[in-house]
Amino acid sequence: MLRNAVLLESVPEKELEQLAALVRPVELTVAETFAVRGQPSPGMVLLDAGSLEVLLDATPICSLSPGSIFSEESLVSDSPSPATLRAAVASRIGVLERDAVEGQIDQMPKLWEVLDRAWRHRILAARLYAIDLFRELAAEVRTVLSDAFEEVDLPAGAVLAKEGQVLDCFWVIREGQAQLDLSEGHRPASVPLRTGEYVGDLAVIEDFPQIGTVTAPYGLRAMRLSRAALHATLDRYPGALAEVRAAAARRTESIL
Repeated sequence: MLRNAVLLESVPEKELEQLAALVRPVELTVAETFAVRGQPSPGMVLLDAGSLEVLLDATPICSLSPGSIFSEESLVSDSPSPATLRAAVASRIGVLERDAVEGQIDQMPKLWEVLDRAWRHRILAARLYAIDLFRELAAEVRTVLSDAFEEVDLPAGAVLAKEGQVLDCFWVIREGQAQLDLSEGHRPASVPLRTGEYVGDLAVIEDFPQIGTVTAPYGLRAMRLSRAALHATLDRYPGALAEVRAAAARRTESIL
């Protein structure tokens, strides 16, 4: 049944078998709710027997039959459940939890490549669209740019940026939480930075001093894009770097 998940289409059979061993069986009674929209996702759901209703704001929008997959995105990110899932009849499901997968990921190298690529292309590329500097880039360019980021695991106490420092890279938090400490006079003086938030976007274009100090109090996983990597990627697309430079100039002007 795992082969029905589009996300896992290129995962080799041996690793799928390892993944199948991590699936947790769950029995649902009629009308029992398993996932709630907006709340933490319980994991990827595989319907083995029965029927499940998918609801948005208490309104059923479709039903799932045996062999269906729900919320495969939960293997890629910590996003909340996209919909509510309720058993229309007594049902049997399998649940694949992200924590269980990550605990065994070292034994499944191809699966890691698949999940990492999916996170970059689905999550990181979408995050770039929400940032002024990259919004005008073509979707294809943002996708390619997401592959240019380097993944970095930072230990507790690591410093991503210091107030007044000029960076040569741009950080996006992938997992965990950072802390932004601002100079005296700012309110609030300290701001948490969570998954998806970023530091130093202008730094990949110009020498712009940081307005605060950013640390990783408990350690975190982050994605780093250097100026060199940005230039090497955008130089392949005529006009792309000029678009980013223009957006940076507008951003700098609004700040100053």
